[in-house]
Amino acid sequence: MGEVRIEDWVLTIDKEKTKALYMTQMQEGDHFAYQNFLKANERLDEELLHFSNKLGLNLQQPTLLNAFPIEGQQMMYSGYYTVCGEILEGEIDAWDVIVGEHCFSLVEEESVLTLTEPHFQIGFEVVLQWLLPQSLELMKK
Repeated sequence: MGEVRIEDWVLTIDKEKTKALYMTQMQEGDHFAYQNFLKANERLDEELLHFSNKLGLNLQQPTLLNAFPIEGQQMMYSGYYTVCGEILEGEIDAWDVIVGEHCFSLVEEESVLTLTEPHFQIGFEVVLQWLLPQSLELMKK
């Protein structure tokens, strides 16, 4: 486990165990939304890659992913990533980190994963362009 400092928070993270976690829950009917999420995340900027690597996250594999069509050809994504480790310092409710278009926060959610080792969730919200050839209008119905 390595120690990571992000602003006022100190976290211990087991990057290898975190990287080994895979997406385990997708809501029914979100196949195209998930495919668009993957396609939009293929073009991550340097700052976002550095942030995710620091935490051992694979941004393509959230533990939970929700998708909501919004105005224009955009989709609002939210959910969380599970991180193997512990929060050593910092208040969970006060952690909001903006990296590019992504907003990350520590969340207290009951994990959909059955893990016996210490873990926590990092929530995210981001609005991404709809990039698939399928019509976003179909998703809104």
